[in-house]
This record gives sequence, C-alpha cells and structure tokens, in this order.
Amino acid sequence: MNVISKRKPRWGSHLTGVAVLAATCTVLGACGSSGSTGSASPPAASSVPAASGNANTPARNGSALEGTWRTGSVTPADFTAKLRQLGLQKWIQPFRANGGMGQSNAFLLTLAGGAWHEGWSKDGGPFVDSDDGTYRIAGDTVLYTPSCCPAEVDTWRWSVQGDTLRLTLAGLKNAPTEGIPGVVYQVLYDVAPFRRQP
Repeated sequence: MNVISKRKPRWGSHLTGVAVLAATCTVLGACGSSGSTGSASPPAASSVPAASGNANTPARNGSALEGTWRTGSVTPADFTAKLRQLGLQKWIQPFRANGGMGQSNAFLLTLAGGAWHEGWSKDGGPFVDSDDGTYRIAGDTVLYTPSCCPAEVDTWRWSVQGDTLRLTLAGLKNAPTEGIPGVVYQVLYDVAPFRRQP
C-alpha cells in the first residue's frame, strides 16, 4: 500500500525526469531521531531571507515554491516521532504496518506549471512514482489535488528559505485509508525538509 494515502503507487514505472511534479514538505525541529541519518531537523539560520507565497506570486514559472526538491534519509523512527508530536500516536502501529516504508526513505518532489509529482526511494533503490496531481498557489498556501481523487484537496502553507522548502499542513479533505485518517499519511510531507535540486 502507498504510504501517502489511498493513492495507488505506480511501482512499475521509474521517475524519468525531474521536471515532473511532486509534493512538498515541512519540517518541525523535533521530528528527527537520534538514529536517523537524514536531515530531519531544520537547517541553521541563514542570511538568505525566507520567501513565501503572496497575492502577487505568479502560480506558474515564477514562484519560489516551484522546482525539484529532495529529502535526506527519513527513517521509521522519524515518522514515529512526528506522529507523536502531532498527537497521532494511536496510529503509529497501523501506519507502520500498512505504509510500506523502508528503513531509509527519500522523497523527490517536483512542482512545475501546475503539476505536482512525488517519487519515493526505499533503502537506496531508484525513485518510483508515488503521488501526482495538480496544484494551485494562493498566497502562502498551495492547494494540491491528486490525480486519483478529484474531490480531495490538501492545503499546505509553504515557505522557502535558501535552498530549503517547508510545508505545514493547513487543511485536508481526504478519506481514511484502511481505517487510518488521511492526516496520518500526510506526515510524509512534513517529516523532513526538502532541499532544492539543480
């Protein structure tokens, strides 16, 4: 089962281009684990000012949000810590049992021209398609609708500082999957920071 939501992964097709679209993510400083090799804590303060959406930000080809982003290694312990932080600890075991996570996970997210795409790599394997759809930027939020579920809308607040993208879940309209609330699956987008890729 796909960790993201009820969305079905396309495990047979490899991510072929970075210009395809992907999801976004935010990190909260306390979500890393002592055993994690990834970058689950926020980067040090930078002299580069933060950019976030505003009413004048174009929805296409000009937003700091658009581009290709990648996480470092994200472990099951990172997911567990984030779920605890959000008060969702009762869903840790069902999520781990149904999520299909590897011991080391990386996410490749691309946003471009209104299209959203996420690739997922488990335990150093190739990135495979995991989630895709369309997005719309509205000020400092981005609204994402997955291709599989046109009635579903995930709303994220976003900010970019230097080469780091963070999303914070601001609203969610999706159904539970196998009895697990959709918000549990959305943890993937805010468990670790994304870094801009060349």
